[in-house]
Amino acid sequence: MPDSIEATLLVGLAFLFAGIVKGTIGMGLPTTLISVLAQWLDPRVAVALLLIPAILTNIWQVIRAGRFLDSVRALWPFAIVLTVTIWPATRIAAAMSRETIAIWVGVMIVVFASVSLLRAPPTIPARLDKLAQVLAGAVAGGIGGITSIWSPPMVVYLLGRGVDKNDFVRMAGFLIIVGTIPLTFGYWNAGLLDRSLAVSSTFMIAPVLAGFAIGERIRHRLDPQLFRRGVLVFFFLMGLNLVRRAF
Repeated sequence: MPDSIEATLLVGLAFLFAGIVKGTIGMGLPTTLISVLAQWLDPRVAVALLLIPAILTNIWQVIRAGRFLDSVRALWPFAIVLTVTIWPATRIAAAMSRETIAIWVGVMIVVFASVSLLRAPPTIPARLDKLAQVLAGAVAGGIGGITSIWSPPMVVYLLGRGVDKNDFVRMAGFLIIVGTIPLTFGYWNAGLLDRSLAVSSTFMIAPVLAGFAIGERIRHRLDPQLFRRGVLVFFFLMGLNLVRRAF
């Protein structure tokens, strides 16, 4: 946990920026926070700090998007597999060194940015939908428990199914909630989330919500696709830097 006023201020600014990103493009809170905070904090501490704001902001996003039961009916195989695989993977994260975690996180951020920039995953036919959800959920849970980033398989699946932008935001928010809840319990059970970090994480809700409100204004005034591409390039560079520092 940050041990000075300056460090706490930097963490608060990182959460504000992450909220702006999420408010503008509808996702990216964990990736933004980890790509920034892991530059000087243990990635597992960065993950622990984002857990409570991630749960609350995505609940808010899903409520505002509506049609929650539609997301459950459409994505229940993905959600179940993600839930049962992400918790055990947190034990792997607890046993890894800081450098190894940084490499995993850096690679996943680079993969996420690359996949999102390309936006050309293969089309998934309806007859293979359930199988695709099981495979994507298993991969997402495995890497999500270690790095807290399960966006790449989630994005590939949703884009492969050709969902429109509104359904994308709604479904992504649902899957992030589904994954973050067992991730939080897994981190607590593994000793990676203690009472002090939980309290600090709760305090970070305010800058995230402030950033979210700013991001929504940006969404209406600027080209969100241009902003999104700029953020993804930033993710790509931060991910490469994490891998470089770990080595």
